[in-house]
Amino acid sequence: MEYIWLIGLHVAAVTVWIAGMSVAAILISALDSTTATGEGPARILRATSRWDRRVTSPAMGLAWLLGITLVLWGGWGFEPWLVAKVAIVVVLSALHGTLAAGLRRLGEPAPTSGVRPVSPLLRFSPLVVIAGVIAIVTLVVVKPY
Repeated sequence: MEYIWLIGLHVAAVTVWIAGMSVAAILISALDSTTATGEGPARILRATSRWDRRVTSPAMGLAWLLGITLVLWGGWGFEPWLVAKVAIVVVLSALHGTLAAGLRRLGEPAPTSGVRPVSPLLRFSPLVVIAGVIAIVTLVVVKPY
């Protein structure tokens, strides 16, 4: 019975993590250093950054902790589908760190150099989050190999 509760908590933590990442990804893809100027967008970016530190990042840590616990408890070992899933989760974790840094940079006063403080590639981050989640859910449910 405890195992099913761990699964439920893991799914809840992942849901909060992915929702927070999605908000950050959409904001960063919609704003850049020129459109993020002004008090309105900067306030939204700072609030989102605070949410990321207080809610999204802890949810990611809890998802990792519960996921590792489930793997050990379930005795799954190095199943190929699990290895593929973990690889995607590592990519999403790295993307989360990049998004969190981007939120902080965009929420700060614009640099005088005119250089965009975040990578232009981050405008594709919402698609990466969606594709990663679809791939993970497919791997977990179908276990194709």
